[in-house]
Amino acid sequence: MSGCLICLEPIIEYNGIKVHPGCTPNPNILATELFQMIEASIVGQPRSQQRRIGPSEMGVACDRRIGYRLAGVDPVNDRGAAWKPYVGTAVHEQMANVMAKAELERFAEDHDTSQRWLVEERVSVGEIGDTEITGSCDLFDVHNGAVWDWKFTTRNQIREHYRPHGPGDQYRIQAHLYGRGYARAGYDVRTVGVIFMTRDGEFTDRHVWHEPYDEQIAVDALTRASGIQAALDALGPEFTIPTLATADAHCRFCSWYRPGQTNNARSCAGHPTGTQEAKTLSQLIGA
Repeated sequence: MSGCLICLEPIIEYNGIKVHPGCTPNPNILATELFQMIEASIVGQPRSQQRRIGPSEMGVACDRRIGYRLAGVDPVNDRGAAWKPYVGTAVHEQMANVMAKAELERFAEDHDTSQRWLVEERVSVGEIGDTEITGSCDLFDVHNGAVWDWKFTTRNQIREHYRPHGPGDQYRIQAHLYGRGYARAGYDVRTVGVIFMTRDGEFTDRHVWHEPYDEQIAVDALTRASGIQAALDALGPEFTIPTLATADAHCRFCSWYRPGQTNNARSCAGHPTGTQEAKTLSQLIGA
């Protein structure tokens, strides 16, 4: 091992960068250490560790992705530190702080006032088989019976997709599932909505979508997932998952996406890969 010509100590290699501890610390090494701590925090987030399906996933268009989650199949698509979701989680936490503070201020001004804002409350939306499905709803306005879910995206997505076309089935179903959770807890739920905020724009670039609460939308999502679960229980994951239909659901971000593979029981080459038999089974289970 060669030595440093300045401090004469051995040169070591750390994450691909050659250093010699006797000299002034290399800022690149210090930055690398910071990045490692940040990445460990991202990977350790509760959302990253989630194993059971939740309301945010139940509206995804791809039956097979739901099958992987319900069967507990280990993810194969390691995209490294999921930075964008991490940023979204951080801003979610800030929104929760804002609304919790607003609620405390309301009670400080009037001790006899009734509770209005329920922030990040966990609700039970229903069952899939014998498993209770719960999720944390961003915000519920008790006085007006309104469920609100924050989504953080780009100005372009708001302009090109969400403003003209709405939130899409995944976000829409998620909102109605939260609504069902609050309705089951005894609250009067009248409206569900999604508030889209930008990561790359101004506060005023936001977009609000809402519609009347419809329990049937939530029930249909639970019925669909329950059908997939029933097939998994009856036939086993190795047979069932490859027969489930795929859909265009941002495949490259899917935890089970692996281009070019053929064993669909453990990973998926992406849409379109469904056979006629897959579509038939999806119809039989009510998807």
